[in-house]
Amino acid sequence: MIDVIVADDHKLVASGISRLIDAADDIRVLDDAQTIQEAVEKTSQLKPHILLLDVAMPDGDGIDAIPQFVKASKRTNIIILTTYAEAAVIRRAMEGGASGYILKSTSAEELIMGIRKVASGDVFYCQESQGLMMGYGESEPMLTVREREILRLIVEGKTMKQIADKLHLGFETVHSYTKYLRQKLGCNNTASLVRTAIERHLV
Repeated sequence: MIDVIVADDHKLVASGISRLIDAADDIRVLDDAQTIQEAVEKTSQLKPHILLLDVAMPDGDGIDAIPQFVKASKRTNIIILTTYAEAAVIRRAMEGGASGYILKSTSAEELIMGIRKVASGDVFYCQESQGLMMGYGESEPMLTVREREILRLIVEGKTMKQIADKLHLGFETVHSYTKYLRQKLGCNNTASLVRTAIERHLV
């Protein structure tokens, strides 16, 4: 039996994923968690074979937290299960120690197959994420007009408060945009975001 923990900040989403997985005779969900801290604690206690981990969690970045899960349970393999369909994010997950990357738009059959593959020691990436990685570096990331506007102001050295005031947006809104830009471009911090934006001529 393959034991799984689902870490997703939306309880309803976690419950839905759990129901899909429980339909397989050889896989069972031990528990779910809505924060990284909660997921680390439950991983340490339950030592699952697989942790399904979202990227955007309320208390941090799931990919950045991978070392915490490795420390909590050496037998647990991590599959990133997320909506982030960006090659740079997939690459960061691969380099960060994930054993799989599955988009939430995938089918239940592919999700279950991925869990089985990773549990057996293989690395697994859903078909859509494989396609994204094949074209990595060949095309410019898709940024909205607002994302480009905020990115340009970040490159200019503006603080989040200054950006919020200039664009008449809430501070938390700008913070969310900045976080999503880092995810899209595979950057861990603002300095890396600025460097990537300049190198890839995004502003």
